Formats: sequence, structure tokens, C-alpha cells
Amino acid sequence: MLTVRNLTSQPICISRVERFEDPNASQSKAGGYFFGATTTPSVSPSAPQLEEHAQSFHREDVDVTLNPFESYTLRAPGDQVNEDKTARSNSTLRLTMESPGAGRHRVDTNPSHTQKSTLKFTSLSPNPSHRYTALFHPSTPTPHLAIRESSAVDYRNWMAALPDTLPLSAISIPGTHNSHTYYKALPSVKCQSVDIKTQLENGIRFLDIRAQPVHASDAGKKHMYLVHGAFPISLTGPKYLDPILETCYSFLAAHPSESILVSLKREGVGSSTDEHFARILQDHYIGPNASRWHTEPTIPYLGRVRAKLVLLRRYSTAPSATSMFSSGWGLDATAWPYNCRSATFPPAAATFCLQDFCEVLVPAAITQKVEFANLHLVRAAEASHPVPGVTTDATNPVPPGPLFLNFLSGSNFWKRACWPESVAKVVNRRMEEWLCAGHHLQEPVARPAQPECSGGAGVGGGAVRRVKGEMGDGGGGYGCGGRGRGLGFGEVDYWDEYGGVDEGGLMKM
Repeated sequence: MLTVRNLTSQPICISRVERFEDPNASQSKAGGYFFGATTTPSVSPSAPQLEEHAQSFHREDVDVTLNPFESYTLRAPGDQVNEDKTARSNSTLRLTMESPGAGRHRVDTNPSHTQKSTLKFTSLSPNPSHRYTALFHPSTPTPHLAIRESSAVDYRNWMAALPDTLPLSAISIPGTHNSHTYYKALPSVKCQSVDIKTQLENGIRFLDIRAQPVHASDAGKKHMYLVHGAFPISLTGPKYLDPILETCYSFLAAHPSESILVSLKREGVGSSTDEHFARILQDHYIGPNASRWHTEPTIPYLGRVRAKLVLLRRYSTAPSATSMFSSGWGLDATAWPYNCRSATFPPAAATFCLQDFCEVLVPAAITQKVEFANLHLVRAAEASHPVPGVTTDATNPVPPGPLFLNFLSGSNFWKRACWPESVAKVVNRRMEEWLCAGHHLQEPVARPAQPECSGGAGVGGGAVRRVKGEMGDGGGGYGCGGRGRGLGFGEVDYWDEYGGVDEGGLMKM
């Protein structure tokens, strides 16, 4: 069996399913994840090979229509419910699909493979207007194939396609945890493997930065060390905040359609205070670059913050230091609860809805982490986001809903099996599988024109699983205008490795 999910924005129809024994089929190799995914070409047996294995060749014409984000479980022709899996180890499934205006396409896959792979569809129509790839996950008990368009998305400018009227909380935004910890460092400290520039160029729009003033009492000294907890982030010498922000400024100057949320928090050792930290930031970093920052205390609409950094403040300010601070300064996240499974805060404004279960003390707790993160995805998908002029009054709109922050990170400094990279290897892969295979789907329902979920030897081994919630969001699948498909903000360790939310799919859900 094989579950197929449509992660494109258009309906697709599976019109033919074929199965044959392929003597040249070899085990798929584990591909990279996120933007490093390798593409496995389709298996195309030669005519003599097909003739030699003619007895194993089965073909069935079908009519399985999947609307965007729906899934269906196929039983291939010739499959038997109790068939020995080893007897099917070389069985290739060939799926032919059609899409309105996009022609016919074909892909080959082997459901018995045990490694994730990215497969390229072969177009069967001249001059196709769309191209497709499929992401294969060897999930148990049923492997999954997620189909997506492989159009040339420029991740440097992905926000350009979104309307100005979207509140940031209505957009599925990929982010990184401890974004600056990509230098050569202790494995218990390092959380990323590529620099900020590479992260931004590949679609990351939420940065989590921790810093410590070099001078604990003199606000006239601007320098800030980058840290992770009490530890420096590099074994080759101190690293500073300035280059991080300059990279962001340069990126936004080159890509003015984009906006970057920057979470700033004081960590490290020494006697510095949050108020001292705030004064240095205002006097030396944010104040001199005021036109590049959005520091209002309410969730903004995208049109107001293009080409800007949006401040998410995890540090306290002096209550009466300036009228600017007293009226609110940035999105106030100072009430951030530690190690929380789910929390909405602050009480007066409900700006954030957070999952940040970070104390993964033993390897067995990684499963808990995955569960909490999945539940938070469900909460984000069920949230409503009023959009001015669409679902709320354009002049006096209902205020935006909270930002759903979903941290996929966790660690235990004292246990190697729970260092950030070890946790990411499991969590990122499991989250990607969930998003591709099960996120925001109803229980299966059979359509009249399609077979019931009754097993047997035909293609009717499954039933359509529809998407939960209202689908008329009018926003191209960005979670606006009602319920459904929004993912919130996902903050990931080692986002370019070990699996996780593929950005192309995430930006459409």
C-alpha cells in the first residue's frame, strides 16, 4: 500500500497505477532535508526488462481525484493483504496523474524502500506548464508519497507573493532556534550548521538571537557577545552581534518584499541587566537604524513591515527610561514561560501562543517533544486570522490573532544523546513526516465515485482524507480568512539537515 497526498494548490487525478518487478531497482539513499534534498530520478525499466518480468506486470486505470492537501491510500494492482513483504522488495509502483491545464505526469517509486527520497515526475505531455516532485517517506505501517509542484521558487523573495493585508500571525513562517550558533563550538552549544545569510536566502524569516553586553555597566560601549546560555558560541574567539544585524540589513535592502522577525534576549554570565542591555540596543543598534526596525508593541500587517526587522523583545526595559519605552517597545515577550508545553501570553494582550518544551533530559523524552510540537501545529491550524477587507472590516479591523511559536528544539547539556543535533535528528524527521502525511486531515471518507476502504487486490485499499476546517480562505493557502492550514512559526535546530518542514510546502499550508 501507499498513501498519496496532494501538497499542490490544484486538484490532481491519479488515473493509472502500474506495478512491476524491476531487477535494476536499488534501495534509495537517504536524501538531504529542507533545501539540501537530493532528487532521485524516476526508475524507467527498458522494454526487454519489462518483457522478461511480464508476469509481474499489473496495470489498472483508476479515477482518484485529490483536492489540495487531501490524501488517499492506494493498494497497488496485484497486492495481497497478507503478501510477504520480502516478495515485493523489488516491486515498483508507477503512478500516472493528471492536473487541469498541466497535462499528464508519471512517477515511479518502491514502497518497500526504507530511506526517504525525492522523486522527479516525468511529463507525458508536450510543453508542460507545471512540473512536479514527490517526497517519499518510508513511514510505518503505510509509506507515504507527498506530491508538490517543483516550480522555481525563489526563497529569497517568497513573501512578495503575499498580500499586504495579512497580519504576520496569519503566515506560516519558518525560523531557527539559536540562529547564530553555527560556528565551531561545543556540540552542546551549537544548534545550526549554516550562517545567517544562508538561512535568509533559503526562506528563514524568524531569527532567535541571544547576546551579552561586553561591558556590564557602561552603556556607552556598544559591543555585544553572541552567546548560548552561559557559553560562548565559538571555540575560535568571541563573535559579535553587529555582523548579524548587518547581514539582515543587507538582505532586506536586496529583497525589500521580505520581513524578518528578530527575537532578542540577554543571556551569558556577568552582572549586566536587562535594562542595560535595552539601553545599548536602543542607543547603538536600533535607534541609529530606526527606519529599518518595526518596534510597535502590536502584531503588524505585512505591508507595514516589508524591508524591516520586527522586534520580538525577550528582555525588560526600564519602566520610565523614556517615553518611547513607556508606551511599549517591540512585541513584548518578557513573560515567556520556561519549558512550556502550551501557553498564551501576556495575559493582557495574548500576543503569543507558545510551545517551547526544551528540557529533553533523556532520549525517551524526544517522543514527548514531537507530540507537543504536533499538538501545537494543530492549534495553529485551527486558529482564525481576520484579514482586513476579506473577513473583517477594512477600516476598523478585528485585531490580529496571536503569533503561534513552535520551537522544535530541545537538549540536555549533560547527556550526549540529548544534545541539540541528536534531538534534531529525530524531531525534524518526525515533523516532516507528520506535515507531509497527516497534518490537518480528517478521518478518511469515501466518495461515491471511489471504492470503499475494503482492502482486496484493487486500488481501493484506501479512502480520501479531506482537510479539516474552512478551505475558502482566499489567500492561496496561507492560513488567512478563517480556519485551516496555517502552521504558525516553526523554530528549528539544524534546519538544513535531518528532516523537518520543507519550506516550499510550509509556505503553502
